[in-house]
This record gives sequence, structure tokens and C-alpha cells, in this order.
Amino acid sequence: MTAKFNPDRTAAVERWLDKELASGNVSFANTQIDGTITLDDKSTFYMKKSPGFLNIKLDKEKNSDAIYQKIRSVCEGINDVVR
Repeated sequence: MTAKFNPDRTAAVERWLDKELASGNVSFANTQIDGTITLDDKSTFYMKKSPGFLNIKLDKEKNSDAIYQKIRSVCEGINDVVR
């Protein structure tokens, strides 16, 4: 999933990512990311994030179907956040 959006919506996207994905001491707020992320639930995905831009790639073979559905739901939710 790739999303290009008004950079003014970046904070809202970061809050959404924190709400849906962050756990423990992980936060997506005020960060620029370009790399592979592994969360506590063992989900692994690539993320590139900067103001006004977000790209998430998930390898279905390295993640469970439940994790795929979770990331897909997060990506669909981002569409609502950036509007």
C-alpha cells in the first residue's frame, strides 16, 4: 500500500498507526522510517514513512493470515484518516 497525502495529515496518520500497530515502547509519531519493522506479535513488514508519504509492504509468506488481515485493515483505515 502506498499513500501520498497532504503533509498536514501526517500527525493524524501517525496517531492511527500508533493506535492500530504500536505496542510497548514503539511509536510511529515524529519519525521518518525506511526499513523492516517487526512488532511484538512477530508481524514483519517494510515501511517507508515521511511527511505526506507512507508505503507498507507485507510478505504474506512471512506472516500469518491474521497478521495480513490486520495490516490490510490498518491500510484501509489510513484512507479514511487522510481524507
